[in-house]
Amino acid sequence: MQYLIPYFGLDNLRAMIFVDGENLAIRFASLLRSSTLERQPDTVYRQDVYVWSPKLSGRTVESGGMIRAHYYTAVQGDHDTVDEVSAELKAAGIEAPRVFKKAKGSRSKRVDITLATEMLLHATRRNYDIAVLVAGDEDYVPLVEAVQSEGRGVHLWSIPDGLSPRLVRAVDQYTDISAYLAKPIGELKDDDA
Repeated sequence: MQYLIPYFGLDNLRAMIFVDGENLAIRFASLLRSSTLERQPDTVYRQDVYVWSPKLSGRTVESGGMIRAHYYTAVQGDHDTVDEVSAELKAAGIEAPRVFKKAKGSRSKRVDITLATEMLLHATRRNYDIAVLVAGDEDYVPLVEAVQSEGRGVHLWSIPDGLSPRLVRAVDQYTDISAYLAKPIGELKDDDA
């Protein structure tokens, strides 16, 4: 599988991943419903809460290093449920899960605002060279522009379903991550053949 951050011709680039997990999980569910795809064997998934593959974590950087993967999501339930989801995300390679409680039937605004705050704060502190934004909403365009104004690159990883064309135009590079999370139904893995 190709490297996701090959880039800029510079050595030792530092990257951080910022995932709008609630949004990604919803897009992933839509992808599975509208196609002949199923989850990759290593993809972890909890409906409407998270989806992730360890292939998307720090091991995919060709040069430099992945500093940290931040994952923002919300879940219904008590503190034990929040702790359980945090532990599941850490087991999947997410060093900094941010899991918020939410009311039934609603999305958590804390996901978007916390992601934006932390991504911009790390940019102003020069803690990374490249921010990898895993999202798809046009609402993130001002964040992308602010991070770029700090001299940082922004790569977008997303599932194309519902992806904002304006967001794609705003970033430095876009990668469709569908194949890292899903595969055609019945397809054999490389080591199964």
